[in-house]
Amino acid sequence: MSYTALYRAFRPQRFLEVVGQEHISKTLKNALIHNRVAHAYLFCGPRGTGKTSSAKILAKAVNCLNLALGEPCNECTNCLAINAGNFLDVLEIDAASNRGIDEIRDIRDKVKFAPSQGKSKVYIIDEVHMLTSEAFNALLKTLEEPPSHVLFILATTEPQKIPLTILSRCQRFDYRKISTNEIKGHLLSIISQEGINVSEGALNTIARKAAGGMRDAISVLDQCIAFAGDTIESEDVEKVLGTLGEEQILKISDAIVQGDIGTVIFLLNEYLQSGKDIKQVARDLIEFFRQIMLIKLSISGEIITINGEILPLVKEQGANLSIPFLGQLVLKLNEVEREMRWTSQPQVLLEAGLVEVILQGHPLKAAEKPILTQAKVVNSSIKNEQKLQIREENFQECKEKTVEMKNTKVGNPASFLEIKRQWPDILEKIKQIKVTTHAFLVAGEPTGIDDKGSLVLSFKESHKFHKERILQTENRQLIETVVNEHLNININLTCILEGQDNTNVNSQEGSAFDKALEFFGGNIVEIKE
Repeated sequence: MSYTALYRAFRPQRFLEVVGQEHISKTLKNALIHNRVAHAYLFCGPRGTGKTSSAKILAKAVNCLNLALGEPCNECTNCLAINAGNFLDVLEIDAASNRGIDEIRDIRDKVKFAPSQGKSKVYIIDEVHMLTSEAFNALLKTLEEPPSHVLFILATTEPQKIPLTILSRCQRFDYRKISTNEIKGHLLSIISQEGINVSEGALNTIARKAAGGMRDAISVLDQCIAFAGDTIESEDVEKVLGTLGEEQILKISDAIVQGDIGTVIFLLNEYLQSGKDIKQVARDLIEFFRQIMLIKLSISGEIITINGEILPLVKEQGANLSIPFLGQLVLKLNEVEREMRWTSQPQVLLEAGLVEVILQGHPLKAAEKPILTQAKVVNSSIKNEQKLQIREENFQECKEKTVEMKNTKVGNPASFLEIKRQWPDILEKIKQIKVTTHAFLVAGEPTGIDDKGSLVLSFKESHKFHKERILQTENRQLIETVVNEHLNININLTCILEGQDNTNVNSQEGSAFDKALEFFGGNIVEIKE
């Protein structure tokens, strides 16, 4: 038996199942309940939003033998025949391939005949804007005064191309784009029924790339299942769609923030060499910088589609970009994306556009770049929130205290175990000082102390960007300062990726000392002579 695509298998069969168009479904159901069904309807809106599905549900409803509360039963002979596509009185016509006057004359000649199976004869004309002017004129009189047993349902993505004389004879319903959250909710329902595991990041990417079209989202999900099987991760969706991953976008965005043209060109070339689509790269950058601009304008709600896990990092980058620069960047990228269809070298066009914007106005504004972020301190006895400004001199004072600290021997077998035990407290301290550093740090895990006496943090390959940010001087010094002050030791920090050679790293977790300490509990006490 042939495979049925997911978007067909999960096509709505009742008005209740049409996602995101409640205003239309409610109106049509009320018309059916009160027997006020019009003779002609026009369903218009973006692709994949439910126009044709609603038309078929309405065709079932007017012919259903057991209509209940405006919903077809999907069990009677008429409903089953319409679902199977072999009901003689429901005719679906593709106006793109049947756009001439002869086809419309054929419809006009047949509408006078009574239905052969059901109560009403329903004509569903899809992409009706493709009809010729002569065809519209031939349809006009029939559409104005059709027989009582005939219902016309016209569907189109471009209502502006339909003559006003046709529009005035129809009840018009405008289908809106479906929100990202509504798409995610419906996809979750599908994957639960199909027994598929899809990560949150992958689901966000699919819903975002669908651009408000449910059919597009389900088709991408179907394609990802064929590619990755029963478990789908963000990387799988990125490979299927040819889009940039969150880490890749953050890297190139960071280079733009720094005004590092060389890195921007290098990263673009690297992404394209890995098979990314140049037009999709441009679209991804447009949407990313648009999101930053909206965040800086204090806009919130469903319009912000940035993954919550990377939102602190995006806000940090946004702090170094002015709104005029972001507007200029989005406009330039949009212009480049539009011009790509006319050039044989789209990569060069994108590179030149980014270079032009960066050179015209370097985005970094040193005066606005905070050394340490502000943290909110909530006091249960005080209703108003107090802002605690952690100043640079406090951080410098901590560093000086650490330098003056007694040089504790890091080779002590208790050192690493104590760090592991105190790590949650260390993370909390760093979060109070600088949220973005904490966001990078939680992706890593202390795995041992190397032969140089440095604390080793291990990161997954997918968190390579987080590792690089931790190794930046400001972040590394902050972490070392907090660790040394909290544990009264003097230790440096180093980072590795999982799978790298770590033969010189001693985790010390299997020592008899650690096992005894873990079993009996207690504290590490250093005895001074």
